[in-house]
This record gives sequence, structure tokens and C-alpha cells, in this order.
Amino acid sequence: MEPHFRLVCIGCGQRYNPDEMVYTCRRCGDLLTVDYDWSRLEDGEEIRRVWARRPRLSVWRYRELLPVLNEDNIISLGEGGTNLYDCRRLGAAFGLRELQVKNEGENPTGSFKDRGMTVGVSRALELGARGVICASTGNTSASLAAYSARAGLHCLVVVPAGKIALGKLAQAMMYGAKVVAVNGNFDDALSLVMDACTKLGLYLLNSVNAYR
Repeated sequence: MEPHFRLVCIGCGQRYNPDEMVYTCRRCGDLLTVDYDWSRLEDGEEIRRVWARRPRLSVWRYRELLPVLNEDNIISLGEGGTNLYDCRRLGAAFGLRELQVKNEGENPTGSFKDRGMTVGVSRALELGARGVICASTGNTSASLAAYSARAGLHCLVVVPAGKIALGKLAQAMMYGAKVVAVNGNFDDALSLVMDACTKLGLYLLNSVNAYR
């Protein structure tokens, strides 16, 4: 299938093909973003009808807008479609006519990170990664561990020693991730991960990855 998206550097405009495992621009070092060819979408009204016919309310209901080439590679745990709750008393306290709160804790691992991780791990599978890696102090570790387990990929989580939410650490370990604690802060852990992903042949799934 012809790709409907490319990676583009936000700094210099350098473009990269979807089959390249790249996280930052090789020319200038800046971050990348996903650039879509919207002209390939069906007519606006027709695509809305397609989405409306899909019964499950999740991020993949709108899969035409997401960077996956083959639907067989989609790794999902039912993320998205979280509920909105009316907060009348709180709204009144702030002088608001209406206030609604969206509870992202209803996502599979209890975090909004699942919305991006479903796409990131799906891309990892599509790119032929043998494993995934991240640095984390909490939600990212649990989310990546869960989705990589669903995909059957090895998962390595690097955490700053003593600086991770214990509940999330327990989640990551229960999902089967290998967790390594290092001295320093999150930035130190991320620096190590950025170096290790290439040397170990693992797919990086911190937010520096444009697909996540």
C-alpha cells in the first residue's frame, strides 16, 4: 500500500519515508512530525458516514487519520472513547453555565498515554521492531509494557532510581517489561535510552517519537 504519510522535520523540512526508523532529523537534529496526504481521504461526508458505522468508539474508529499502513498491524486494548461527566456544582462555583470533565483514567492502563502508545506500538510492529524501549517515571512505562505485551514485543523500561510512581512500576513489571533503574533524573534515563535504542536494536517510544 502506498504510504499516506511522511515524517517531516519541523526545523529544516527534511522528509523521511515511513519505513525509516528515525526519531530526530539527521540533518539538523530537530524533532519530526507526521505529514499526511489529506487528498487521499474520501469525500468528507462519506468518510464521516464510514466512521459512524464503526461500532466501537476508540481512536481506531478514525484509522484513516492515523499513520498505519496495514490494519493487521493495529495493536489495541480498547483505548479512547472515555466518558465525559457533567460537573454542575464545580461549574457553578466558577460561574460556568456548563462544565464537563473527561476521565482519561478509563483508558486500559489508567492514563491518556494509551492513546499515543496504541499508535506507537502498531508502528513498531509495522517497522519490524523486535522490541521497544522507553524512559519513564510512571505512566509511559505502564502503557508501553501493556501494549508491547499485546503485540508480543520485548519491552525494556529505564527509570531513574527512586523517582518513579510505584504503582506504575508494578504495572510495567506485571505486564512483563524488563525494568532497569539508573542513577540520575528522567533526562539522564532518556539520554541513555536514546543511545541504547540504536545499539540494542529497540524501537524508541518516548514522546520524541512523532508516531506517539
